Amino acid sequence: METTTTTTTTTTTVRLNHKPFPLFLLTLFLGLASTTFSQSSGSLRGKVLFESHEGHDVGPGHADHEPEYESLPGAYVRWSRDASHVEVTDGFGFFKISGGILGDTLLVSMVGYQTAGLVYTGQSYVDIPLEPGVELGEAEVSAKKSATSISLLDPLNIQSLNRKELAKAACCNLSEAFETNASVDASFTDAVTGTRQIRMLGLDGKYSQIQVDNLPGPRGLNVIQGLMFIPGDWVNEIHISKGAGTVTQGYESMTGQINVALKNPETADPLHLNIYTNSGGRLEYNHVSKHAINRRWSTAILGHALMNNTLNDRNEDGFLDNPLKRNFIVRNEWKFLGDRGIRGEYAVNYAQTESAGGQTLSFGSAADWPAIRDMMTTPDSSWSAITNIDRLEFTAKTGFVFPNAEWRSIGTQWSFSDHQHRQRFGESRYTGKERFFRGNVLYSDIFGNTNHAFTAGMSFVSDEFDETVQQPDTIRGDYDRHEIIPGGFFEYTWRHAERLSVVAGLRYDHHNMFGGIWSPRLHARWSATENTSIKVAAGRGFRTANPFVEQQGAWASQRTWTGLDAVYESLQPEIATNVGVNLTSKFRLNFRDASLALDAYSTWFENKLVVDFDQSVNELQLYNLVGESFARSLQAEFNWDMHRRWDMRLAYRWVDAHTSRMNGKPSRDPYVSTHRAFSQWSYATATEESGAQWRGDATVQWVGSMRLPLTGNNPEVFQRDEYSPDFLQVNLQITRQFSSALSIYLGVENLLNYKQDQPIVGAEYGDNSVTQSEFDAVFDASMIYGPIFGRMSYVGLRWGIPSPSAK
Repeated sequence: METTTTTTTTTTTVRLNHKPFPLFLLTLFLGLASTTFSQSSGSLRGKVLFESHEGHDVGPGHADHEPEYESLPGAYVRWSRDASHVEVTDGFGFFKISGGILGDTLLVSMVGYQTAGLVYTGQSYVDIPLEPGVELGEAEVSAKKSATSISLLDPLNIQSLNRKELAKAACCNLSEAFETNASVDASFTDAVTGTRQIRMLGLDGKYSQIQVDNLPGPRGLNVIQGLMFIPGDWVNEIHISKGAGTVTQGYESMTGQINVALKNPETADPLHLNIYTNSGGRLEYNHVSKHAINRRWSTAILGHALMNNTLNDRNEDGFLDNPLKRNFIVRNEWKFLGDRGIRGEYAVNYAQTESAGGQTLSFGSAADWPAIRDMMTTPDSSWSAITNIDRLEFTAKTGFVFPNAEWRSIGTQWSFSDHQHRQRFGESRYTGKERFFRGNVLYSDIFGNTNHAFTAGMSFVSDEFDETVQQPDTIRGDYDRHEIIPGGFFEYTWRHAERLSVVAGLRYDHHNMFGGIWSPRLHARWSATENTSIKVAAGRGFRTANPFVEQQGAWASQRTWTGLDAVYESLQPEIATNVGVNLTSKFRLNFRDASLALDAYSTWFENKLVVDFDQSVNELQLYNLVGESFARSLQAEFNWDMHRRWDMRLAYRWVDAHTSRMNGKPSRDPYVSTHRAFSQWSYATATEESGAQWRGDATVQWVGSMRLPLTGNNPEVFQRDEYSPDFLQVNLQITRQFSSALSIYLGVENLLNYKQDQPIVGAEYGDNSVTQSEFDAVFDASMIYGPIFGRMSYVGLRWGIPSPSAK
């Protein structure tokens, strides 16, 4: 059962031909736990399907390709002994029917299909494919395709966003993919680099485990910048899980998991191109295509290029509002489909980025990239920030499902990356290199019956860092380390009847620097009613801090890093425990689908690396936690399909985040708004036979006041208020779909043109002149709480060859 939110109406034409097809559905998965269902007495859930003949590309040898299935809404389900009790499958093909007696026959029928019969032996869930019956020519089926969904049956609190949701905003990369989502915040790290970071449950994104296709995603030295290495057009779905995740995916999840499912040889369109440009001078090109090599092998090629050579200084403070930038990212993924239960996914990624920001005097009247590259080692007298990143990554997943035992599987997951980061901010320099390897082996099976399932496995992590820091008049030297972490885990899934399910896991990791660490996790779901579920979660996780890259904004200032030697000499892991509860209910309001989700989560740290901006305006102090650190979050989200053309989403979130700081400084965490309200509205016209359609999307977000670092020691003209003002942001987008292959979209971000007043401490505003000595003493571009550029307009074009099933 799914609770669905924002939706758009689409029409699918299904040709019903008489053709024999098998009455079984083989469930395949790669290295993940088997999906299990509980047994119940007298009540049966299931899904009705039909064979789709418009699946993958057809290439040499594809005549024997395994059939693909789609859900069949509107099918009739009843027991043979009771013709008066009839259920109808919902828009996703699911049904639930009670009154079953052992030995009775379940009858499933649909116009144009042969009636199927299934003897009831006490099952709790079944998949029933129907064979086409008499030739009926064409039948047109209209259904709602949800842009977001929340499962009422999964014990984990997971919200899924698909392509339709991501297309509601420009979504140029992952850091910009949450503009229409209330659970994840995105903000800038500073006023110079244009780098965005995310927050979840009141804490920085580094405490949320980000994965790509269930493999390690942005982390380590790539934890902040890595978000922009995932272009939005590459994304097929995003799954946001609140609370500590499952133990099978590692030990780093504290506040949640974000799994990004990229387009691959199965889910990508044959060809998709996207061209985007905005009023800030940013130009992007994205390419996604898939190719069938033979019946076993297929591949997908994904490309991304970005360029911004425009010098912008709208607030006339002498600094670029947006950095100059050049990105090139490419990915090639291969998929293997064996005949004997073997599946494989293998990919290689390469990313290269250059960016430059700072005072406009550094760049003259136009971007000169050879000169900019020289500035990495030979800066001029103006303040500038230059960053170069090169990253190479390999991943491999191989899985085997045992014949005649779909619940039993074994899988392996391998990841390797080589990351090199160089930057110069003013006279401060940083060079970081990381070589990361993780191997994961998983085995899934059941105890006796499908009510009791488990996944067990082992992992091995090797993470090698080589970091060098240099600040004015001080050479900090190398900060090297090599982390080696073997680990093991066990996860048990229990399902009782249809109302209760529990996932309990435990993992043990032995860190070569910190010793052994246990990470227990628990997720439970109870269905209070058929359309209301209550979920609880509790779990513990740990990670190693990487302050040089995690505090990107601190480099854009004159602050000197202090406490580094003491921290690295006695480096400790960051350890946190998270507990939470969620209530989600699906109902009808004015005869239209609606849902309400209520969340309450609390995270507290046993240890944390405190990055203190408050002790001095000239220093950034680092020290291990002394005292307490916690974040509490409450959220309410309401979704309503208010009209067949209109959808709406309303949300409110309250956050209380504190960290004990030395010398009695304020404990409230900076840059975290206590109150935030969110509203999203979508409109879509009827889809014409050609696929033409108009769509409109509006997002309104109110951001409450947040604490800022103390600046009382600065001269009065360079002091800032202790709290930021609240502000309102409005984003609009209109999309004209000319056909299933071509669309144009245009939009405005920050329609009300709100801009943070004097975002850079030490910059010249109006008649206020700043001497070089004053600039050197007070410069700070990290105190960012709101937009800098103001109103941003954009336009883009999407063109391609859609999959037949999407037409």
